[in-house]
Amino acid sequence: MFDQIFDGFRKASESALQAQQDVLKKMMQQPLPSANLQGTPFSPEGAAALQKRLSEQVTTALSEHREMLDSAYKSGIQVIHQIFHLAEAKSPEELTRLLDQLRAKLAMEFKNQSEAQFRELQKYAMRCMEATQKANPS
Repeated sequence: MFDQIFDGFRKASESALQAQQDVLKKMMQQPLPSANLQGTPFSPEGAAALQKRLSEQVTTALSEHREMLDSAYKSGIQVIHQIFHLAEAKSPEELTRLLDQLRAKLAMEFKNQSEAQFRELQKYAMRCMEATQKANPS
């Protein structure tokens, strides 16, 4: 029974990750806005500013990703605690109720994590677009 719950959760997580990777791959294949860069190399100041912006963006993205992972691990720990409490059920009806609660919690956690990952992907895409527009004002 637990194998089915975890297998379903694993498949849903893999599917969400694949969807995010597909979106990111499509975004990266989009052509950059055209810029007239022939004969106008980046100045050292411009390159330093771009490097600083990219460093800040990567640091921010990694910090947000760490926070998301922390949240996912906390949720996982709570689910594991709930699984161990299933043995305390006094009747089949109580076990069914506890399993329903566990299933609902897993579904809600998956939904929340998927939404959070998608929001982070959207923020990252916007940051990349803004950085591209700042580097290539047309």
